[in-house]
Amino acid sequence: MLVAVISDTHGMLTLVRKKLKELKGIDYIFHLGDHAGDGIELAKEFNISLEYVKGNCDFPTKDEIDKIVEVEGKKILLTHGHRYYVKYEYDTILERGKELGVDAIFFGHTHVPMISKHENILLLNPGSPSLPREGSKRTIALVTIDKTGIFPRLLNLEELSILRNP
Repeated sequence: MLVAVISDTHGMLTLVRKKLKELKGIDYIFHLGDHAGDGIELAKEFNISLEYVKGNCDFPTKDEIDKIVEVEGKKILLTHGHRYYVKYEYDTILERGKELGVDAIFFGHTHVPMISKHENILLLNPGSPSLPREGSKRTIALVTIDKTGIFPRLLNLEELSILRNP
């Protein structure tokens, strides 16, 4: 299963569209909020299945803030991250992940890409394709998920190259 993980698009989709046109075989888009409607738009445009959560900049809706998805036997928590203080620390979000028994947590909010593993839980923040912060590039993540694991890569949309492949 191949998943494009996107967050914090804030209505600016030019680079994401360009990259999605180049990529082949994407099974899902996971949009992690802050203009979650952008995820809906991209999923329709590219005819790709979608899972999404709302972020702190999404208008009040009945959409979920947290969602657990299971892909190839792996449990993944999708969240924007703002309710877990991710701009300051990761202990709170990791505790939630442990409580839920997930294999990975995909979150946004900081606009800074990161891939890290803590106590057997993968943390993935795809960064922002529109408003990067702290000197980061405009990024999304491309994640391969199979029975053997979850394998994320960060894609730099400005250079159209892989930034990091752990």
